[in-house]
Amino acid sequence: MKSILIAMLACSTAISALNITSSLAEEVTETVASFDIRPGNPSITPDGRILVTIHPLIHPSTKLVEVTKSGKKKAFPTEEIAVGDTSKLKAPLSVRTDDTGVAWILDLGSKNILGWDTKSNSLVKEIQIPDGVLQPTSFLQDFALDQKRNRIIIADMTQGDLKSAAIPAFVSVDLETGKARRVAESHQALMPEKEGGFALNPITIDPDYQWVYFGAMHGRKLYRVPAESFDGNAENVGNSIEFYGPKPFSDGITVDTAGNVYITDIEESAIGVTNNSSYKVLSHLPENQSWPDGMAFGPDEYVYATVNQLDRTAALNNGIEAGSGEYKLVRVKALAKGTTGR
Repeated sequence: MKSILIAMLACSTAISALNITSSLAEEVTETVASFDIRPGNPSITPDGRILVTIHPLIHPSTKLVEVTKSGKKKAFPTEEIAVGDTSKLKAPLSVRTDDTGVAWILDLGSKNILGWDTKSNSLVKEIQIPDGVLQPTSFLQDFALDQKRNRIIIADMTQGDLKSAAIPAFVSVDLETGKARRVAESHQALMPEKEGGFALNPITIDPDYQWVYFGAMHGRKLYRVPAESFDGNAENVGNSIEFYGPKPFSDGITVDTAGNVYITDIEESAIGVTNNSSYKVLSHLPENQSWPDGMAFGPDEYVYATVNQLDRTAALNNGIEAGSGEYKLVRVKALAKGTTGR
């Protein structure tokens, strides 16, 4: 694991054959909130509420929080659901909020999906992902929320034990029926581009629900597939995947209405953007910060990202905890209009 991270970081100065540009940006991302514990992924509700998972790697007592306007962090949705060893949530990593205000929470610990109405403050849905669509090493990362078709498309990176071979796939779940299926397993576009690297991870869907964008964390190519391809036979997905543009090693993505895909650049400690021709850095992280992780579009035309220094955790740093003790939620101004839910 350590060798993988060293290789990833060492590549940060390499010139990519895919026309990735890494020119230094003078701009620094704006800090929205600071944490004394590592955040995971964010979601911004249509009315501007900020939800953030706490990264499961550190086994937190509180698994999911809301960041209030004053900067206070409170358990979300309730302490009973999100706090303690007996909490309903075990290890949530990704959360997305739909247009009606329902926060969809993917719990990789229990392999469960919760739908929580942030307006009525009530549980509206609970779906258990069936074992038949998972692998023993399944690691349910980010997901795309397809509101047009009422489903989520999960990036199952596998490699959950941090040492097994990658056998990634999309896990598509119907939010009405709970029916799920596993598609495109081990497709070349989902695989890491370097031996021993990490597979499918960043994933999002455009505001028109036409394209699902994705890539391997340890990959330099961003792909997309028609969202409607998940309607038909499983083979449709793999046969419909196409290359979209270059990217750096990354942990999260989101996209605007103009097709700009925003990327958490873990090599340059920056937020970048790619289109179908090139990649560029938009803004670097604040000083002494590293590993921008999850992303979310806000209703204010800003792109939000968590920063959690995962590369400095004891689990990924040869047993040595080297985090600064202060982690961030940051944002950058989007280049074009975007919508929440991605």
